[in-house]
Parts: sequence; structure tokens; C-alpha cells
Amino acid sequence: MQCLRATLCRRATRRLFAHKLLVRDFTIAIDGPAASGKSSTARALALELGFGYIDSGSIYRCATLLALRHNITDIGTGATDLIELINKSSVDIKFQPSTTRSAPNLITGRLSVPDVRILLNGEDVSEEIRKPEVNRLVAKVASDGGVRTAVLGIQRALAKAAETRSTDVEGKEGVVSVPGGVVMDGRDIGTTIFPNAELKIYLDASAMARAIRRWDEMNSSLKQARDKTPADADSAPAANERTPAEYPSVEDIARELEERDYADINRQHSPLRIAKDAVVIDNTTMTFEQQVYNIADLARDRMGLERKHDDL
Repeated sequence: MQCLRATLCRRATRRLFAHKLLVRDFTIAIDGPAASGKSSTARALALELGFGYIDSGSIYRCATLLALRHNITDIGTGATDLIELINKSSVDIKFQPSTTRSAPNLITGRLSVPDVRILLNGEDVSEEIRKPEVNRLVAKVASDGGVRTAVLGIQRALAKAAETRSTDVEGKEGVVSVPGGVVMDGRDIGTTIFPNAELKIYLDASAMARAIRRWDEMNSSLKQARDKTPADADSAPAANERTPAEYPSVEDIARELEERDYADINRQHSPLRIAKDAVVIDNTTMTFEQQVYNIADLARDRMGLERKHDDL
């Protein structure tokens, strides 16, 4: 009887506040260490909820790519040349819900990850910003205070644009229109970028689990690139491409991730930390569906909508 009363009370409370919640933009901030599944989870979550999506980390990767292309070495000491380049550059994130991609060890059953294309000054750099040389330098770039200030403006502008649209969802009283929501992932979204986000998630996993995911991602990208290569093309890799044997091992990646964790946690500007009101999810042993649907139902709870995945 007490359980039934509690359930009825929760439902009554949701109905009471549903209208108030639904007339607001709804922001979901997902933070966590490198390769914890933030981006894949955020993309699938945005598709599940009909929200916009911002890949915060890709902006820092674009900044890192700019540094590599222009041989900028003063990163961490002001990086004035790089900041100037960032301020003159445009970054567009094309969320493509109708196009999905395969992600080894992540995709199971009904759930897929929507594709996202990253454009730097109009050029598609989606694959290039995931290369090992970018992975090794991005933590140093992201630790520069001036770079973070420049990127902050881009992040908030992209999020504001994503929140300008509304989505029809099924509520308790029928179909209702939810003002545009956005899902953004990174390392300081809930603590710095959107400290007042309606839902904050901290995704975590063991270093080895994350290393396996990163290794799979590298090899998946390599296979996709080869599949796009014309059959009559020269079989030898280009000068700036790596063969499978040249990619780091899982153990090497795990060490790199631990070093990245240390740098992110101890950097002076916006260090990686768990927001006080964040929900911590360790997905080391979770399926991809479990983590996405769990977060989706947490969001529905806070928007006053019915949960859909209590069976997981």
C-alpha cells in the first residue's frame, strides 16, 4: 500500500509540474574522462529525445588540428597565434539523425548512433580530428586558458542555435511540444559551460575498458576510410596515413588515457571534476542501450514525462 501511495504521489507531482517544466529549454550536460562513451551516448540520447547535439570535444580537436597544420608550438604559454586562428575559424557540427554508423562494442539490438560530421571552415575533418597525433596533443591545447575562453563562445553559440527548435513528444495529456533541448558532452559542461543544466551526467569507466573502445574506434575509422578508397587506387598508404601496425596497442592507449586523465583533472582552467548535482554512471559493464535509456528516462522524469525503459 505504501509503495502504491508513493507511486501515485510521484505521478501527481509530475502532472503538477509538467507544464512548468515543458515551457523551458532543457539542457543535458554529459561529462567524463576520455573514451568513456560520452559522444556516442550523447548522440544516441539526442536522437532518442529529439534534442539537438553539440560535440564539445570536437571543437578542441579542431583547435588542435589548427595548431598541427600551422606548426604552432606556444600552446600552454598563451597560444596567441592559435587563439587568433580559432577566432577567425568556423566550426559546424552536422547532426544527422537519419544516418547511423557502426561502433564496435557499443551498438546492440535496437539502438544505433547517429552520424555527426565536423566541419572546420567548411572542410569535413571528422576523421582527421580522431587521429593519434590529435589525441596526443588535444589535452595540452584544452589546458590553455585562452583557448578555453575562445572555445567557450563557440560552444554556447552552437548550443543556443540547437535550442531554437521544438520537438513534439508524448506526454501524460497527449502530444505536447517541448521547447528545443540540447545534449552537450565534454569535461566541464556541467561545471563551467552550463552549471545550471537541468540534468548533469558524469560517465565513467575503467581505463582498460576505455582503451578497448578507443582502439576499436581507430580501427573502425581506418576500415571505413579504406572502404571509400577506389578499387584502382594505389594500395600504398599516403605519407600522412598510418598502417594498422603503426596504431598504438590497447595497453599503450590505456597509458595515454591515464595520462590524459591526470592532465584533465589537474589542469588550472576548468579541470575535470564531478558536478555536485551530477548523476554518476559507471558504464564499464553496462550495455550501450542500458546507459542511453537510463539517462533518457532520467531526463523524462525531470520533464514530467512518462518513463519508457523501466524494463532494462
